[in-house]
Amino acid sequence: MIEFDRVGLSRGSRVIVDDVSLRLHSGEILVVLGKSGLGKTTVLHAAAGLLEPSTGTVTRRAERQGILFQEARLLPWMSVGRNVRLGAPGRSVWSSGPYPEVDRALDEVGLTDVAHLSTFRLSGGMQRRAALARALYARPSVVFADEPFAHLDSASAKTVGVALGRAAAEGAGILMTAHEITDVFTTMGIYRTLFL
Repeated sequence: MIEFDRVGLSRGSRVIVDDVSLRLHSGEILVVLGKSGLGKTTVLHAAAGLLEPSTGTVTRRAERQGILFQEARLLPWMSVGRNVRLGAPGRSVWSSGPYPEVDRALDEVGLTDVAHLSTFRLSGGMQRRAALARALYARPSVVFADEPFAHLDSASAKTVGVALGRAAAEGAGILMTAHEITDVFTTMGIYRTLFL
């Protein structure tokens, strides 16, 4: 699905990462590990097509993708449910009616009862889980998750881990970043690591 062949990534004259090679397959979870400032987010953004490599090649074979940034990036004037529906182009955000797919996405991240609330009313951790629901809503073939467990309590982190593991079990490739491996990673199932 995603392949890096000796990829280098730069910002201006500053080299962020150099000579990175990786492969992400369907149904696989690949965790890019490293300390702050080593370029994990930059690698993730290049994999998602948000940055062009300065050297090497990035090959992407994904029909649909979902992305979880470090910030929730929700629209505060919209309800949680409408924010989730933004994750699937072509679906009307403003129409009313039942949306079982939205309910399912919110249930996966433990937010079933907040679909009607404006996102500014949610805590930071709840906003982060709502952003993940948006990323998973369209059943993407690949999910990019930048530190998905950051700023979450242990119960919420386990819920997120199970949701990512379920997406992988359904065939999505998951590329995510983390500073370190913790106990919550076991909730995702089997994963591989790439150390920067």
